[in-house]
Amino acid sequence: MDSAELTELIRVARGLSPANAWIRNAAVLNVYTGEVSEAHVVVSGKRIAYVGDRDPMVDERTVVLDAAGQTLVPGYFEPHAHSCLMYNPQTFAAYSVARGTTAVLQDNMPFFLNLEQTEMERVFEVLSRLPVKSYWWCRLDPQMGNSDEMKKFTPDRIRRTMDHPSVLQAGELTGWKMLFDLDPGMVERVAIARASGKRIETHNPGASIHTLNVMAAGGATACHESISAEDVWARVRLGYYAALRHSSIRPDLPHLIRGLLDTGFTAWDRLMFTTDGASPFFLSAGTLDLCVSIAIEQGLPPAAAYRMASLNPAIYYGLDADLGGIAPGRIADILFLEDLRHPTPRRVMVDGHIVAEDGQLTVPQPSVDWAALGVRSLAVTDRAVKPDWFDVQAGPDGNVPVIELRNAVITRLVEEPLPVQDGRVVLADCPGCLYAAVIDRMGAWGTTAVLRGFGDFDAVASSHALTGDFVVVGRNQTEMARALQRVIEIGGGICLRNQGDCVFEMAMPMFQTMSLEPMDALMDAARRFDEQMRAFGYAHEDPVYTLLFLSATHLPAVRLTERGLYEVKTDRVLAPARSLS
Repeated sequence: MDSAELTELIRVARGLSPANAWIRNAAVLNVYTGEVSEAHVVVSGKRIAYVGDRDPMVDERTVVLDAAGQTLVPGYFEPHAHSCLMYNPQTFAAYSVARGTTAVLQDNMPFFLNLEQTEMERVFEVLSRLPVKSYWWCRLDPQMGNSDEMKKFTPDRIRRTMDHPSVLQAGELTGWKMLFDLDPGMVERVAIARASGKRIETHNPGASIHTLNVMAAGGATACHESISAEDVWARVRLGYYAALRHSSIRPDLPHLIRGLLDTGFTAWDRLMFTTDGASPFFLSAGTLDLCVSIAIEQGLPPAAAYRMASLNPAIYYGLDADLGGIAPGRIADILFLEDLRHPTPRRVMVDGHIVAEDGQLTVPQPSVDWAALGVRSLAVTDRAVKPDWFDVQAGPDGNVPVIELRNAVITRLVEEPLPVQDGRVVLADCPGCLYAAVIDRMGAWGTTAVLRGFGDFDAVASSHALTGDFVVVGRNQTEMARALQRVIEIGGGICLRNQGDCVFEMAMPMFQTMSLEPMDALMDAARRFDEQMRAFGYAHEDPVYTLLFLSATHLPAVRLTERGLYEVKTDRVLAPARSLS
């Protein structure tokens, strides 16, 4: 605020100037004390000037909102979003704000890897004009074993990104083992993040107390990877905040809340909620409003659930003087609920103005010219895709590497004899086994293996891979080539083929991972893809994430990478990538 705004805020609080908005007769949740009481909420500009029983000064410009029979709660704060999973930051923001999420902290990875620093900062600036308050985290590693991508994470660029006012934390540290093993580059980057005075989030699923201690000593202040109540206890005991996740690959929230309640947990002020980049079909049930609802259904007192969705993340990121509560001086991000048992808002106020009613935006969203920001389809090969790109070779001992899916993203490796003809694996008589490949975006190399547990169909090709390359899976190599060729033609996306037909297609021209379509269209498309994959035998949580993470070297146990078939724990290449030139 400048001095003029501050002066007016104080005048409205004193009743000396007319309010911009007056919310009357509402029941107001005080997230600081847990009380609910009837009060007037008076707004000056975009901030709350007064909460109490006194009528404000009004004039003909004052917007008077009678909220009798409704309950007011603060806007929700999403502390860990990947707003680049089919949807893009604009479409995610439009959907989220209509369901009550008024602040979002999101991943900068696709913009960091594909744009220059000034271009990325321009994206931050443009997205700050959306109804949702857009904040960012700064990646310190590329989440993949790619040496060229690692070169982009220079100390100077990390320092400049961490200094940006929209950046609230470093992380998530998917490359946490680099810090654990005292890799000099990672130690320097974490030291820069610590010197910025901002938060550091780590990524430690299944970590031991010893590992969590080391990460906390290194500067980690939060982790969203708890999959049991014991995991939450371990993190909070070491001073972490823990974001409880409810996402399409880890819908953990119900059993986490039940487990914490059963074990007598009381440190709810150290916890937050997150949807952690859920697929569009999963978000159709809600975002943080769904998390609040689940927590209450599992027995958490409503006041604690609403604090986890609003005040706790605001405190964690040092923003509670502005966000997280309905109190004087705070920004007027206010949700109008039927009651505390119904967290999806009937009406949403952002910066003192109503922006959504009954799940729909009521104000036009600022347009984003993504192409002008440099966000477009990436350069790809212009070569014709060949079926033999997907050949899998048997090993010298006659065994074939088979990747087995243990869940949507965790794999294990088995080696077994499979039918081989002229040195090439033939899967015609191997039910449940598919060819799997990661193909270089420019067509220079490919890494292949056999994949089991993904279903039984002819071909799916996707450009939505962590490495920015293509992932292709199927039992028919000719159809696999056609599917990949189609993905290239549409500028990136997903193509699913079976029995000679394209049974699903989605274009994602923004860095080959994001669509321009609105969220309702994406939800419908993602649901159709999920249903089609399940009809083909996919039995895990989320097929999009399986494709996304086949090349992710931060997860066990084996991955398809530019180096070849890679065993994460041992850092070994089990079978090299081969040239496609």
